[in-house]
Amino acid sequence: MAEKPKSFLGWLGRQIGYVKGAAKTPATPAKVLYERKTVQESTLPDRPEEKLRRTVIDQVVRNDKKHS
Repeated sequence: MAEKPKSFLGWLGRQIGYVKGAAKTPATPAKVLYERKTVQESTLPDRPEEKLRRTVIDQVVRNDKKHS
């Protein structure tokens, strides 16, 4: 179990360390294996000059980073 922080500045320093470590870690984009985009449009019954557009993107991705 983690120790209780001794002071606010100690906790703040630890949080800054976590953020610095995350910023230095290179981001590896996931490989997109499959992608399908579906667009649906319909006019609004009470406002015919406006359209309702719904876009759905389905993706299958693989993260090549191995977890142990």
